Amino acid sequence: MAKHIIVGTAGHVDHGKTTLIRALTGMETDRHPEERERGMSMDLGFAHLTLPSGIVVGIVDVPGHERFVHNMLAGAAEMDMVLFIVAADEGVMPQTIEHLEILQLLHAKRGIIVLTKCDLVDEDWLELVKEDVAERVRGTFLDGAPMIAVSAVTGEGLDELVRVMDAVAQEVPSKATDRPFRLPIDDTFVKAGFGTIVRGAVFSGQVRVGEEVEVVPKGIVTRVRSLHTYGKPTEIAVAGQRAAMNLGGVEREAIGRGDVVCHPATLLTSNRMDVVLRLLPSAPRPLKDGAPIRFHIGTAERIGRVFFFDRNELKPGEETFAEIRLDKPVACAWGDLFVIRSYSPMVTLGGGKVVEPQPLQRRRRRLVEEMQRIGEKSQSERAFIAALLKEKPNGVTVREIAQRLFLTNERARQIADELIADGIAFSLDGQTLLWGKQVRRLQDDIANTVRRFHAERPLRKGMPKETLRSLVAPDMPANLFETLLQHFTHTGVIVMEREIVRLPSHEIRLTEEQRQWAERMEQRAKSAGFAPPEMDELLADFPDREQAMDLLSLLVEQGRLVRVAEFVVHPETIERAKHLARQLCEQHGSFTASQFREAANTTRKYAVPLLEFLDQLGVTVRRGDVRVLRSA
Repeated sequence: MAKHIIVGTAGHVDHGKTTLIRALTGMETDRHPEERERGMSMDLGFAHLTLPSGIVVGIVDVPGHERFVHNMLAGAAEMDMVLFIVAADEGVMPQTIEHLEILQLLHAKRGIIVLTKCDLVDEDWLELVKEDVAERVRGTFLDGAPMIAVSAVTGEGLDELVRVMDAVAQEVPSKATDRPFRLPIDDTFVKAGFGTIVRGAVFSGQVRVGEEVEVVPKGIVTRVRSLHTYGKPTEIAVAGQRAAMNLGGVEREAIGRGDVVCHPATLLTSNRMDVVLRLLPSAPRPLKDGAPIRFHIGTAERIGRVFFFDRNELKPGEETFAEIRLDKPVACAWGDLFVIRSYSPMVTLGGGKVVEPQPLQRRRRRLVEEMQRIGEKSQSERAFIAALLKEKPNGVTVREIAQRLFLTNERARQIADELIADGIAFSLDGQTLLWGKQVRRLQDDIANTVRRFHAERPLRKGMPKETLRSLVAPDMPANLFETLLQHFTHTGVIVMEREIVRLPSHEIRLTEEQRQWAERMEQRAKSAGFAPPEMDELLADFPDREQAMDLLSLLVEQGRLVRVAEFVVHPETIERAKHLARQLCEQHGSFTASQFREAANTTRKYAVPLLEFLDQLGVTVRRGDVRVLRSA
């Protein structure tokens, strides 16, 4: 398949942009009757050209008048190469400079300076214009760019322009293949017999006829009925091409410029985002905290406000982190570039890059620190994910990474695997990532917390899991914590026994005093027989209640004592109760609680809990007012 790129024009009104494109392609880009009547482009125009090398160029012709800069911005977002137009008879004008500033903000990298209408000036004047233009673009992406004088009337310089366009086009890198399909809509119309058609430049990825797509932020899911690229039907449209797409079942009124066509659930939408913002040195005044702005991203324009984290205003030429809040959501991803203009009068103020399309809730005092940390590394996908993991202790899924960075699932999976291999990330299931340092810290916290528990409660078998979670990771979901505990068990850090966590080295060793206490408890319960002591009554005999409680729990776990309701019973008493129940059934076939009470020579206070315990053990079954053996 031939290489495809998008070339756009830029420059002041009436400097011959549309006439030049017509001379290069033979196509009329002024689509509206009013544009042709007034001789002035008011909206985007489109054409295409195949260069000598076979590279196919989609051309976006932008309006130059100051009133239509918002339309220019919609086209500028698509450009791989810029034809920067300056009329030789007028030289640099206000929109020449504004367009150059916008292109700088959008990180334009390649361009050709085209001096049009050279047939209207002499050589001396043309040289003066060249010198002036070269000075004006110094320090920008056009510094040192080819500069070609042309005349659309005589044809002078057009062949050279095509040759240079071809050379520069070959330097344009291929579009990203690790990004999902995205087409920012810059035009919509209805074609009889077909329905709604949307047009735009394929920003990344590819799309095929019949595939399911989503129009965001509208959330409209539909299918691609047909595709056209440069006036010809095709089965596939790829990054770098301009494409027209017939969407099934979508009314034209439901979508428009600023919406984005993508594969479902691949692109985030937001009306609040964290950004790096730079104010142009030429901005007329400082930008106040909370100031209203016009926000341009992709082909979308929104009204919004800008809020700073560390200052009350941003001065011309300064850069900082900020939050943008919009009146309506836009589709955006990490790294997307944007431009802001003043609300009124409409003047380009600055621009920047989206750092977080859906910011996490942070405490305000930490915002600047966190934004600086992320922002300094924002060129690195790995670093951004690492920063995201640190901010989301409950983990980030590979799918979420793909959405936030607008990556294919395959690329997100690859980055995740690299982070896991380097110890930056940790994953148990391969789908949810945790910050590696957090997991290692949690492992240490768990081991230390359980170790302290053993030291403070040496007679306890271990620490309850939920108590442990409340101390080391109170905000972590119980199921995630359980999964991590299982991992730490497999790695030998801890031992889990049902709801208890202990260290592998933990063994219960009774002191001589504790052994004596244990014997006293056992003897007390044994001698009480069918009138067992209540737990509080038993513990009251010992000076250290907490230690005595732990000792009692240990004796119950070891089967040396039995808890029956609020009573502490000796195992021999339980066996005597079983024998007595069997004996009563052999004699009478069944027995009542009163019969058991009389046979045990006890009171109802003790008889009823003991009988209910026998029911729980499966020795007896209650049937109305009597009990029978379960096997009966």
